[in-house]
Amino acid sequence: MSTDWSMPRRAEQCVGCRRAFDVGEIFQAFLYETDEGYERRDYCLGCRPPEDQTPIGSWKTRRPEPVAKKVQPFDREAIYAFFERLEEAEEPSQIQFRFVLALLLWRKKALKMERTVEEVGREVWEFLTPRTGVRHRVERPELGEEQLERLSGQLEQLLAGQPGELDIVVSDRNREEADG
Repeated sequence: MSTDWSMPRRAEQCVGCRRAFDVGEIFQAFLYETDEGYERRDYCLGCRPPEDQTPIGSWKTRRPEPVAKKVQPFDREAIYAFFERLEEAEEPSQIQFRFVLALLLWRKKALKMERTVEEVGREVWEFLTPRTGVRHRVERPELGEEQLERLSGQLEQLLAGQPGELDIVVSDRNREEADG
């Protein structure tokens, strides 16, 4: 018997006749226990499961209306401006966050990877901003699991428009500029 319990997702079509379920259509779900875990098999009301296997449970359900995914707006200009403000960062947390921002901007095609350079025990990625021709050098930091989690949280806050911890990163940079 499996010790991990995870409910398999519903199917988009009948296991028996392979016909896709219509939105709102009622169908029957059967749950079986296998050596690999639990397996769900969905059948339209016209098809029946094979009788040689006994399900551990069954129920009727219906195919729901598709739910539109909420797309987080991506403010490319604001992210790029934040990336630029960290250009001269020396704090490890700022260098790490700038690297993650560079990856995000690269993925969104706001930056273009030009090349990677090895410099005195560190790797530097060189990016080009296609619209302006501005070049950026970004240190690739070593990132552990805990640092990746922290950076991921900061990135989520930034994309959601919630400053939170980001104020610390930015205010440390601004304080340095004011003192300098």
